[in-house]
Amino acid sequence: MTDVDQGELERLGAALRLAESAIEEALEAAENLGNFDRRFDIPRALGGVQRLIANANEAVDAARRR
Repeated sequence: MTDVDQGELERLGAALRLAESAIEEALEAAENLGNFDRRFDIPRALGGVQRLIANANEAVDAARRR
């Protein structure tokens, strides 16, 4: 396995923290708006994004431990 650039790993971690915060704000706003578009379930989609970010954070944490 190749070495992981720790600086880039920290950069990714920081970007994921920002994304996580932005998604939390978007989820709150979507919940406040209610069902404004019947074609999409916005809160559900944002929940999916939160899970993807959590998975990426797990990968970053695992890389830090190597």
